[in-house]
Amino acid sequence: MLELKLGWQSLRNNKQLYLPFTLATSLLIGVFYIFQAIINNDSLAKIPTASAINSIMQVALVFTSLIIVVFMFYINNIVAKQRNKELGLYSMLGMTKANLFFLVLGVDVCLFGFSLVLGLLIGLSFIKFVLLAFVKLLDLKLVHLTVFSGQALLLTVAFFLAIFMALLLVDLAKLSQVRPVELWNATKKGERLPKNSWFTKVLGLAGVATLIGGYYLSVITKPNASVITTFFLAIILVVIGTYALFTSASIFFLNLLKQNKNYYYKRNHFITVSGMLYRMKQNGVGLASICLLCTASIVALVATSSLMAGKDNQIKQGAPLDVSITSKKITPATYKKVQELAAKYKVTLINKKSQRISHLALANIEAGQLKISQDANTANYEVLTLPLADYNRVEGTNYHLKNNELLVYATDKKVKLKQLQIKGKNYRVRMLSEYKYRLGDVATLTGLYLIAPDAKSAQSLLNIPLNETYSFDLKGTDQAKKNYSQAASQQLKGRNSENFVTTKVEVSEIINQFYGGMLFVGLMLSVTMLLTTGMIIYYKQVSEGYADRARFKTMQQVGLSLAETKQAINSQVLMVFMFPIVVAAIHLCFALPALASVLKLFSMYDLKLLLIVAVTMLAILIIIYLLIYSLTTKVYRRIVNAD
Repeated sequence: MLELKLGWQSLRNNKQLYLPFTLATSLLIGVFYIFQAIINNDSLAKIPTASAINSIMQVALVFTSLIIVVFMFYINNIVAKQRNKELGLYSMLGMTKANLFFLVLGVDVCLFGFSLVLGLLIGLSFIKFVLLAFVKLLDLKLVHLTVFSGQALLLTVAFFLAIFMALLLVDLAKLSQVRPVELWNATKKGERLPKNSWFTKVLGLAGVATLIGGYYLSVITKPNASVITTFFLAIILVVIGTYALFTSASIFFLNLLKQNKNYYYKRNHFITVSGMLYRMKQNGVGLASICLLCTASIVALVATSSLMAGKDNQIKQGAPLDVSITSKKITPATYKKVQELAAKYKVTLINKKSQRISHLALANIEAGQLKISQDANTANYEVLTLPLADYNRVEGTNYHLKNNELLVYATDKKVKLKQLQIKGKNYRVRMLSEYKYRLGDVATLTGLYLIAPDAKSAQSLLNIPLNETYSFDLKGTDQAKKNYSQAASQQLKGRNSENFVTTKVEVSEIINQFYGGMLFVGLMLSVTMLLTTGMIIYYKQVSEGYADRARFKTMQQVGLSLAETKQAINSQVLMVFMFPIVVAAIHLCFALPALASVLKLFSMYDLKLLLIVAVTMLAILIIIYLLIYSLTTKVYRRIVNAD
C-alpha cells in the first residue's frame, strides 16, 4: 500500500514531467488507431485506387510505428532519469529494491493504462471527422466507411502494450543495476566533456562528407525508373551525415572556437561555448532527431501538397478532352456507337479531334543522336511520333515541313533541340511551345513528340505503327456527361477490347483519389512528426532546465550578474534549438531537385508550383517551431529560476 501511495504522490508532484508524456502518448495512440481503422476498412476496396492507397498507408504506418517506438523510448529515458532522485531518496530512507520495483511498476501501469484508455477514446472520438476529411480529400462518392473497427482496436492495443511492457522491463532492469547514491546523483550527472580526439575529428569530417554526398545524389537525380532508389540512398546518407554533424562535427567546431583565445576568453562566449560543449554529446542525438523529424515533415507536406495543388493540370494532361478512343483502326461501328450513346444520354459531341499517333518508345539523346533504349532505368525520354497534318488539324495550325525537318514538342520546357539524328539521318528541329490536345501514354519520363512531314515518315522514324484516335468534348448536364462517360468506358471497347477508351471522369476520379490519399498520408505523418518534435523539445528543455539550475547559481556565485547569467544561458538555449531548424531548411533546399524528379513520375512538372509550396510549408513549419520553442522555453526558465 505504501508503494501505491508514494506512486500516486509522485504522479501528483511531477505533473510537468508526466502529464505531457501521457498526453503525447495518448495522441500517438489515437493516430495509430486511425491509421489502422482506415487500412482495415473493407469499404475502401471498392474504389479504383484501393490497392495503391492501401500500400501507401501501410508504408506510412510502418514509418509512424518506428517514430512512435523511438520517441517513447527516448522520452521514457528522460522521465526515468528525472525521477531517479526521488527513488534514491526513498532508497536511502530504507525502501528496498523490491519496494522500488513495485513503486515504479505502479507508476508505469498508471501512466500507460491511462494513456492507452485516453488514446483509444481520442481515436474513437476523432475517427469520424478524420474519415469525413479522408472522403473529402479523395472525392469519394457513395462510399460509407466504417467508423469502428474491432481489428484496428486489437492491433492498436497489442502494439502499445508491447511497447509499454518493453519500457517497463527497461525501467526495472536499470533500477536493479544501480545503487541508492547513484539514483540520488543521477540528475546531477551531466555528460562528460567530449574529448577532441582523432576519432571525433575523423567521424565529424566523414559525417560532413556523407552529408555532402547525400546532397550531391539529390541534385544529380534524374527522373527515370531508378529515381526512387537514388532518392532513398540520398536520404540514408543525409540521415547518417546529420547525426555525425550534430554529435561529432559540432564538437570539433566548438573545440576550434575554444582554441581561438580572442573569441573564447570573452565572458559570454566562454560560458556559451563551454556550456554547449559540456553536454553536446547528449544534445547532439536529440537535436539531430529534431532536425530530421522537421525535414521529414516538411518534405512529406511539400511532396503531397504539390501533387494535390497540381492535380487539375494533371487531369488536363491525362485527358485533354472528355472522351478519347484509341485503336489500330477505328471502325464505322465505333463511330455509330458513339452517336447512339450520345442520343441515349442526351449529350452533344463538340470539339471533335482525330489524329494518328504511335505508341511510345524509350530513348536517350547522346551527342544529338536519338537512341532507342530497352532499359527504363537509363532512358530519359518517352518518344512518340505523328504526322504534321494531324497536328495541324487538332491544334488549328498551318505548319509546313521539308523532308529533313521535324517539329518537336517536349513536356519539359528545358529541352531545347536544334538538330537531331535518327537512324543515321540528320533532321533540323523546330521546337513547339504548345500541344494542347496531345495524346499518348507518356507517364514517367520527359515526353518527346516528333512531328514528321507525313504519315509514312512518322511511322518510319521509330518503326512503330500509328494508331488512330478519336476525341471529343461533351455538352450537356454534369450528370448526363458522367453517365455517357461511364457507358463509353464499358461499351466502346469493342468485342475483343480493340479500343482503348480514356474519359476525363475516370482520370479525374483516379487522380483525385490517389493524390488525395497521398495528401492525407502526408498530413497524418506530419502531425505525428510535429507532435514528437514538440515533445522532444519540451523534455529537452525540462532536462536542460534541471541540469542548468545548479550552474545558474554557480555562475552568480563567481561574480556574474543576474542579467549576464540569463543572457548567457538564453544565448546557449537559442543557439542549440535554432540549429536544427536551420539545418532542416538546408536539407529541404537540397532535397528539392530529387523531390522534383520523384514528382515527375506522377507527371507533376510544375517547378514554380513546387517552389511556392516549399516556401509556404517551410514558413509554416518555422512558425510552429518557434511557437513550440517559445512555450517550452517558459518551462525551462521556470525550472532554472526555481528556488
